[in-house]
Amino acid sequence: MTNGENTAFIPIMEYLMGRGFRGYTGYNSDSEVFTHILHYLVRQLSYPLTYYKDVITPLKVSEIEMREDGKALDLIRKSLRMLCIDGPNCVIGFTPDGTCFMVQDAKKLRPGAVGGVKGKYALMSEECGLDRAIPDRDRSTDVFPMKYDMVIIPPGAEEVKVWNQLQG
Repeated sequence: MTNGENTAFIPIMEYLMGRGFRGYTGYNSDSEVFTHILHYLVRQLSYPLTYYKDVITPLKVSEIEMREDGKALDLIRKSLRMLCIDGPNCVIGFTPDGTCFMVQDAKKLRPGAVGGVKGKYALMSEECGLDRAIPDRDRSTDVFPMKYDMVIIPPGAEEVKVWNQLQG
């Protein structure tokens, strides 16, 4: 699920269609490329889920140099530059194992909201959505991911993890 716009839709679509994977066809909206980028990175290239954030919203070279995996990340940034989204965007996604995540780009000025209780978390575009879905949660533990954050909720929803792109 995405909320925003993707002005880089056509070049991303063309790049993905050129990968030779039969599933990368039939685009009806710019949101479909987010799913296909995720599939391409995690299933076709076997990258960790966190690299999805690094590819769709790449760091500046000076920021990449601070990361322990900076050399690899710089190569990924250069070789997959055409998969960079041009937002503002917020992406909420699921992987086949049941992991749920939320990312957004630097242009998304208002963060999403993530909150809940052990075993039941919600990812929303507004805090009022959390209030409606899970009213009895501890609001002080809500997470509002910003441009460098990726919120990851593992299968079973036992916890919310916040991965920061600058720290890797």
